[in-house]
Amino acid sequence: MPHILIIDDNPDDRLLVHRELEREFSSSLQVTEIGDESQLEHALAINNFDLVITDYQLCWSNGLRVLLSIKSHYPNCPVIMFTSTGNEEIAVEAMKSGLDDYIIKSQKHYLRLALAARSTLARAKAEHQVSRLENRLQSLLNKLNVGVFRCTIEGRILEGNNAFLRLLNLETVSEAQMLDLRQLFWQQENPIEQQQQSKEIALHQKDGKVKWIKLSQTLITTEDEPFIEGLIEDVTEQKEAETALQKLNEQLEVRVQERTADLEDVIEQLKMFVDSVSHDLRAPLRSIQGFAEALLEDYISSLDPKGQNYLQRLVSAAELTDTLIENLLDYSKLSRIELQLEPVDINVIVSQVLAQMEEELQQKQAKVHVMNSLPTVLGHYTTCIQIFTNLVSNAIKFVPPNVQPKVIISAETNHNNFILWIEDNGIGIKPEYHDKIFGVFERLHGVESYPGTGIGLAMVRKGVERMNGRCGVDSEFGKGSKFWIQLQSV
Repeated sequence: MPHILIIDDNPDDRLLVHRELEREFSSSLQVTEIGDESQLEHALAINNFDLVITDYQLCWSNGLRVLLSIKSHYPNCPVIMFTSTGNEEIAVEAMKSGLDDYIIKSQKHYLRLALAARSTLARAKAEHQVSRLENRLQSLLNKLNVGVFRCTIEGRILEGNNAFLRLLNLETVSEAQMLDLRQLFWQQENPIEQQQQSKEIALHQKDGKVKWIKLSQTLITTEDEPFIEGLIEDVTEQKEAETALQKLNEQLEVRVQERTADLEDVIEQLKMFVDSVSHDLRAPLRSIQGFAEALLEDYISSLDPKGQNYLQRLVSAAELTDTLIENLLDYSKLSRIELQLEPVDINVIVSQVLAQMEEELQQKQAKVHVMNSLPTVLGHYTTCIQIFTNLVSNAIKFVPPNVQPKVIISAETNHNNFILWIEDNGIGIKPEYHDKIFGVFERLHGVESYPGTGIGLAMVRKGVERMNGRCGVDSEFGKGSKFWIQLQSV
């Protein structure tokens, strides 16, 4: 009876997953639901589960950290990520960290999740059996009085089993590497095909005695550098070991192909999800905005002040949601499209950004000073516009009340790169949040204090990374911030 952990801080999602698993496995299933960090730590301490299904966005952590924690405790435990908050990069990083499957959380994918759970459990069982077989074969080779070895065609031993060392009166492979064993091997320059040889040879011992052994050896030329594999006394055992290893390699290849196919499917689903958001989610939102604005125009006089306030809040919320969706689509597009890098004059970029923001700058009475001439870098024009628009907008937004925003834009050289600085006199950022603020939806302040979607700095980092650059911030709370961007010089 398989035991499955379901890790999700949403009890409704856990219930739906539990229900679909019971339908797939019938009564032969044990499920433990994990809703907080203490429950997860308890489950990890017990270690009585066969499969883990985890969400990515958790109130106490995220799916990548959970995956790494599970793999650090139990490397062979399969893990499936079932989430609606991940992205292509997270999927790729998770697969590299040992994730077995990545499924987008939606109503139509609950059935696929159950099927993936069954397939993953079956694959884990098969891998365990292969591992046991490999260990048994290795143990058998070490116990039998049959020497197995691998060496270069010059006679330098690469590896050998215990029996091989015993037959040569040696204790370690290092000692064998110091001996001249070229008389054992078939000498051939530039080998182009597999060569086999069997013969009896004499090994002279330190006590003057001669030990005759029957040697069967094979010259392997399928690798970049040829080497010799051989047996002392028994060819059959070596062939069985080679067969087992070949089967293991084939199974590993199948696993790689399956994971590649799964990853391609995940990427395709992510693209479909973005298209769906762009069309299906924004269509009803446009209706909400349209009817709300119609109420404001045609029926505002029929509402009391409280009703008018509610309606204004509805319009504002709809506009914010539309902006949020637009930013998410921009972020997704920035992650997927191919950027053609070319020389970009940052002077032109900054001039255009300041011209586009002229009205906003005047409203806030903001002062922007550009220090000297800015460099030309290797970048993408539109992406640079997005980056500087976000950084200048933040610089004039996050200032204390009754303080005139002041922004300084400058540049300096750093080997083959340029570092661009955007300095402000704002509220500053505590050091523990310097990296966190570049995450999607990461906000340090409420919307009422400083409006926004929490995606701007995430787009800055993504855009800079897509242009093979880096970015960060130097700041102290209450003392303003200096955001920096490092891009390649032309």
